[in-house]
Amino acid sequence: MKDFTLTKEYLGYQSKKDITNADPRYLAMGSQNVLINAGEKIVSRDGISLYGQAGTVGESIIGSYDWNTSTGVERNLRCRDDKIQYAYTTGGVTTWRDLATGFSAVRWGFGEWWSATELIDFLLIVNGDSSIRMWTGAITTFASATANTITKQGTNTWAQDRFLKSGTRQVTINGTVYTYTGGEATTTLTGVTPDPTAAGHAVGSVVMQTLVTTASKPGASYPNDMIVVHKNQAYIGSATQRTVYVSKNTDYTDFAFSATRVPGEGAFLTLDGAVSGLTTQEDAVYISVGRDNWFQTQFTVSSDNTKENLTIVKLKSGPQQAAKNHNLIWKIKNSVVYVSNEPTFDTLGRVENISTPQSKPISDPIDSEFIEYDFTNAHGIYWRNQSYITLPAESLVLIYDHENQYWQPPQTIQVSRLAIINGLLYGHASSIDETYRLFDPEVQSDLDNPITSIAAFTYNNYGNRTWQKRFDEYFWEGYATLATQLFATYKYDFGGSTQYISDKLIDLTNPRIQFYTATDGSIGKFSLGKNPIGSVTDSVTDLPKFRTIHTLNKSAFYEMSVLLYSNEVGFKWELLAHGPNAMLSTADNVAIKT
Repeated sequence: MKDFTLTKEYLGYQSKKDITNADPRYLAMGSQNVLINAGEKIVSRDGISLYGQAGTVGESIIGSYDWNTSTGVERNLRCRDDKIQYAYTTGGVTTWRDLATGFSAVRWGFGEWWSATELIDFLLIVNGDSSIRMWTGAITTFASATANTITKQGTNTWAQDRFLKSGTRQVTINGTVYTYTGGEATTTLTGVTPDPTAAGHAVGSVVMQTLVTTASKPGASYPNDMIVVHKNQAYIGSATQRTVYVSKNTDYTDFAFSATRVPGEGAFLTLDGAVSGLTTQEDAVYISVGRDNWFQTQFTVSSDNTKENLTIVKLKSGPQQAAKNHNLIWKIKNSVVYVSNEPTFDTLGRVENISTPQSKPISDPIDSEFIEYDFTNAHGIYWRNQSYITLPAESLVLIYDHENQYWQPPQTIQVSRLAIINGLLYGHASSIDETYRLFDPEVQSDLDNPITSIAAFTYNNYGNRTWQKRFDEYFWEGYATLATQLFATYKYDFGGSTQYISDKLIDLTNPRIQFYTATDGSIGKFSLGKNPIGSVTDSVTDLPKFRTIHTLNKSAFYEMSVLLYSNEVGFKWELLAHGPNAMLSTADNVAIKT
């Protein structure tokens, strides 16, 4: 019986360390569209599926926000340079509908602010001009109208569906804006102008709260490029200004403050450079400034709680350590993470026994690639213990696993923004106004296009760099759909300089290498708990298992690398273990002696 030297655990993806000097359990540069899953197997990634209607090529999505409102309603928004859209689902079909159009500035930012008057949260929106916009997230459907009333469908009142009860308030139906003055506590709005019967709206037409725009706030010449809300105060920054405005906690449009400032009043902060990003963490707002610096707000309250001093404190940082931009700052469980100007992927949080926030880089294993990436219009998000970074200029998505502390191989997915919709990960396209569900387990293609899934490994010298080795069999074990065509490539010595064998087929149609469940003895249709009772199903995967051995010539080598890949629609596979029956070669090292 031959003895095989198997690789059967995987340490993530790395590209910084020399490919011939790294642990052979690492995936190497060239890998793409594969992941190390929770079962510690390398798996081909699932595909992407369209969410909403097909779009127009050339109209990219450059902004987005996912809002879980205070009333339990989820609103998902996406932005082009000229419009804001929201996802609307009816009858199981989702479409992206226009919330507002006619924009020309393109720096989209969002923040959630609580209205003590309306008793709901508002979504504040900025986009690089001098206005602050607000949306209540209110959507319902049209039932009927008279010359000055609009009646909604359903039993909820207008107020219960998040429509405004005070101030100047409007609804939009099929592009027509109507002002109303009462009736919010019922299902019929009153004092409606203009006459809503003139338009002949069909029953079931969508009715939404019209966006409320407050112009020239906080200043007529101040471009509102980014916004965060902290302690119900809106912090607004500009990518071209050295100032940050802070609103009152009772009015997001009022930035005034007294000479002796009292708690909850507005504020005006002056930095030593233009603002590149804002975020909140713990009891402070962090402000990224210029290319180098981070600041933190600090509140000092008087002993009688009647006065509050708001100042900024400069954090310790070095050259190029500020965030690249506002969209490349996001939060994980206990820290802020961001992409710096260096560039590195850093955490900003508290380190044990150190009281001030500390910056810690985590992009080092892929540093050689990371510093070369184009981060234009990039975006980051945290989902299920992993950080995802879009690189639309590179048509890539990067993934860092915080739980296991390793990088996944790059994913070739062309999206600019990421979204969490109904708890699942979605992406907004970078070259067309479309949205996709990412890693959809029901789909093994990218919109019916094949996924090129490659697992490329670092070189393995099997314990000694100076001795030549040889083998004549290579073992592969994993799971795959029976239609999958897997191909292996073998590189003997660096770059395959001694021998290069490519595209050696693992034939999943061969019944001799297949091992799969023949019957299911579970109780009922579904398993009880994690493992089915009385079932012969032994794995959480529903794919057949395969084992195969490639027979090869006994060529002497010092080190070798292997690669496994597929490139067809519908293929799905998982790699469990692989390795050769490696042994010392009888060949001497005479060829390299000088």
